[in-house]
Amino acid sequence: MTEQTIKAAHLRIKDANVTDKLIQYIKEGLAPLGVNFLCLEFNPGYNYRCFPELADGSFGRDEARKVAAAARETGICIAPLFMCLGHQGWRFEKNALLKAHPEFDETPHVPEDGDAENTPDLEFYCHSWCASNDDVYKYVFPMIDEIAEDFGAEYFHVGMDEVFSLAEITCPRCKGKDRAELFARTVNILHDHIVKEKGRKMIMWADRLNHAEAFGYHAWEGDIWGTWRTADMIPKDIILADWHYDMNEKGFGGIEALLEKGFTVLPAGWRELKQTRYLLDEALKYAASAKEKGHAGSMAGMMITCWSEANVDLIDTLLESVKAREQNEGAKDAHGIASSIVYMAEKLKDYKP
Repeated sequence: MTEQTIKAAHLRIKDANVTDKLIQYIKEGLAPLGVNFLCLEFNPGYNYRCFPELADGSFGRDEARKVAAAARETGICIAPLFMCLGHQGWRFEKNALLKAHPEFDETPHVPEDGDAENTPDLEFYCHSWCASNDDVYKYVFPMIDEIAEDFGAEYFHVGMDEVFSLAEITCPRCKGKDRAELFARTVNILHDHIVKEKGRKMIMWADRLNHAEAFGYHAWEGDIWGTWRTADMIPKDIILADWHYDMNEKGFGGIEALLEKGFTVLPAGWRELKQTRYLLDEALKYAASAKEKGHAGSMAGMMITCWSEANVDLIDTLLESVKAREQNEGAKDAHGIASSIVYMAEKLKDYKP
């Protein structure tokens, strides 16, 4: 698959009742368009058999096998996504793992009933698991393996975006440790398991590897605390999904920097067609420049993300919009996402990494 251009869509899945509509979306919407890669995020909404007490969703093995079979029939590769380290819940709320095992929480002193509305994101954004407590992998690895095996997955996406709660001074294990080293340690542990042990290809979001100040990025698409140094501490065979959802008059120089370091980069857009066009055009320039300069890295293609939890109505809207080859300039909803998918697939039709 890595020799092909990746034309990818992303969906967040939780409930089994979307299965039939998702299969229809794959067969009638994505495949005819030439989309060949679908990233399905479970955050962590999966009906786990390994730890039923951590199940947070009705979508499970039976649904995964049906969707995987439909995808294989149409030549679409499915990459499951399981959020690692950061985003262990949303804002103050914790996910099932941290609720069941508070010993893994990097910020256990932060209450779930905190005032999210009046707390700045950079003061507290989301819970993370403790990067120094390796007992977490007794739960994380079986959950990752279960999802990957249920889908027969060649690729696995480990998330790792927007990790703000890291090396906290209130954590007895992490206090005084270097953020980049902690982040890299987590990446390398995941890589050892997913790539070296299980033989899969690993994908992760790239934002923590981007030096925000150097490239004119904000604190979400780039790092402002030194975690960006991780890029020199992790294997280069990790595919970096580098998301950017806003216009930037300086361009997206972090893509070229990652290509120069030897990574395979997968730029990721979202719901605004104008921004998707700009991001992809800039990325293609960096890819061409990297080839001319002999950099080891390559641009694999592009991914279009969808951050609303998928229900039947959402998938149906995406399906109909994609089938209509919609190019909606003003939409910033499902129609904008579908428009970005259509544009991306057409633009990359003849692109070769």
